[in-house]
Amino acid sequence: TRTRGRTPSDDHSGFVKIKQRETREAGDARVTLTEKTQRAQMEWRQGRAGQMRLREQLKEPSLAGWQRRKIELKLKLGADGWEPEKKIATSSMEKIRLLNSEFPKEWTIKHLSEQFKISQESVRRILKSKFQSSEEHTEQREHQRKLKIRAFKRSEKGGSK
Repeated sequence: TRTRGRTPSDDHSGFVKIKQRETREAGDARVTLTEKTQRAQMEWRQGRAGQMRLREQLKEPSLAGWQRRKIELKLKLGADGWEPEKKIATSSMEKIRLLNSEFPKEWTIKHLSEQFKISQESVRRILKSKFQSSEEHTEQREHQRKLKIRAFKRSEKGGSK
């Protein structure tokens, strides 16, 4: 058997594997779906139906702005929910909060997302969150960072000899 990447209904994407067995006597290829592929195909169809329902809800004119944004996020993020592509350090999050609170007109969500090279949704979530790490945790993290820098510098010196 050989394996080729195919989706249940689309030849252009490669997230599901399909096993293909070639029969020598008939000369044509017979395609059989694995159990995993059949499950993925069913989930894919159910996901499409859910997306269609959400799109219908978006057409409703009486939706409030926050409801519209919530539905758009569900459509964009899918079933997995929020999983940002790029994660930034806690110190950067603190800078984002500080800049926005001190200079809200200059440091808008759009400007912050461009400067920190993260999505506008990430900036919006950072500004919305009120998380503050404890000083003990911050000191411990800083101590670990310094240890890693020292180890890196020692390895550089040892490697150049």
